[in-house]
Amino acid sequence: MPRARRAARWTGLGLGLGLGLGAGGCTEPPASAARGASPLVVERGPLAPRLLLTGELEAVESDELLAPQTDNWAISIRWMAEDGALVKAGDRVVELDNTAILEEISDHELAVIQAGIELSSQRATSAVEVADKRFEVETQRIALAKAEVDAAVSPELVSRREHMQLQLAVKKARTALATAEDDLKAAIEAGRLAEEVKRIALDKARRKLEGAQEQIEALVLRAPRDGVVEIGEQPWEGRKLQVGDTVWPGMTVAKLPDLSTMVVQAQLSDVDDGTVAVGMAARCLIDAQPERPLEAVVTSISPVAREPEHQSMRRFFSVVLSLSGADPEIMRPGLSVKAEIRVDEREALLIPRAGLDLEGDEPRARLASGETVEVTLGACDARSCELLAGVDEGTELSAVPEVAG
Repeated sequence: MPRARRAARWTGLGLGLGLGLGAGGCTEPPASAARGASPLVVERGPLAPRLLLTGELEAVESDELLAPQTDNWAISIRWMAEDGALVKAGDRVVELDNTAILEEISDHELAVIQAGIELSSQRATSAVEVADKRFEVETQRIALAKAEVDAAVSPELVSRREHMQLQLAVKKARTALATAEDDLKAAIEAGRLAEEVKRIALDKARRKLEGAQEQIEALVLRAPRDGVVEIGEQPWEGRKLQVGDTVWPGMTVAKLPDLSTMVVQAQLSDVDDGTVAVGMAARCLIDAQPERPLEAVVTSISPVAREPEHQSMRRFFSVVLSLSGADPEIMRPGLSVKAEIRVDEREALLIPRAGLDLEGDEPRARLASGETVEVTLGACDARSCELLAGVDEGTELSAVPEVAG
C-alpha cells in the first residue's frame, strides 16, 4: 500500500475512530490520559482496533400507513401528528387534503338529485302512457261489447247485407281490442325498461357519491393499534415528510414501529470494505442515552456499495447490527447510534498515540530528543497505532503537547 494511501486511511479510520471512541465512552482511557503515566516506547504488543460506525435505530417490523388511491392521483398532506407522538388505536395520524374530493362530492350530490328527478319524471311519463293505453283497451272492450250486442240480432230481422256488416264490426272490434291490449303490454314493458335505465343511472350516481365519501374517510389515516408514530421519508430530499408535501398512492406516509424488534442500521465507508464481517461483536451507544451501552452482533452487510442521499459522492455499505435486547422506554426509531465493532486482535509493532503529531498532512512521531519523524501507520485502537515504517522498535518518544482551543 502506498504511503499516502496508508496515511489517508489512518487519518480517516484510525484517528477518527479512536477519537470517536474516546468521546463515546470507550472503556479504555484516551491517549491523553496516558501521557506521563509511563515511558512512551515503540514496542510489540496486542493491537485491538475497533471500528466506529454511525447509524440509527430502526424497527424490523412496522405497521405502515399508506397514501390511498384517489382520482387525482397525487395529493398533499394537510395535517400530521408529530414524529414520535404516542397514539391510541383509531387516533388520527395523517390527514390528506380533501379539497378536490369535496368539490367532486358536490357534483356527485347534484348528479344524484338530477338522476332522481329523471327517474321520477320517467315514472310519471310511463304511468301516463300506460293509463292512456288502459283507457284505450277499455274503450275497445266497450266497442266490442256493443258490436257483439248489435251482431246478436236475429238474421231474420235484418237484411243479409246488414247482418254481415254487424258480424264484420265484431271482428274489427276484437282486432282493435287485441291491438289495444298489445299496445298496453308494450307500454308497460317500455315504461319498465325506461325506468330501469333511469334507476341504473341513479344507482351509478349514488355509487360515485358513496365512493367519494369513502375517499374522504380514506384520506384520514388512523393508527391500527397503540404505538409511536414514525413519519415517513421524503424520498428525493432525504428528510421527513411535512405538511404541504405531495404523496402518491401506495407511498408510506407514516409507520407504527414494533419497538420490541429494533436493530441498528449503520454505514460502512467503502474505504473500509473487508474490515467488518457478519458475526462480529459490537458495542452500541445511543447518543441520547450514552450511559446505557448495548451489546450487538453484525447480522448483515450489503453486497454492493451505494451512494447515500443528497447527491453525495461518498459511497458506503449498509450494515445491520442486531441488538441483544430492546428497551422500548429509551429506544425509538431514528435515534442516532455509535457502533463500536471489535475487530480481531493481533500482535503488531505499536507506537503510542500520545507520541504522535497528527496536525500535518502526514503523521509524525515525536522522539525523546524533541525531533519529529514521519511515520506510516496502520490500524489503531484507543491507545496505540500499528507502526508500519518510520522508527525502530524500542525507540523512546516524548508526548506531543496538546493544541489549545
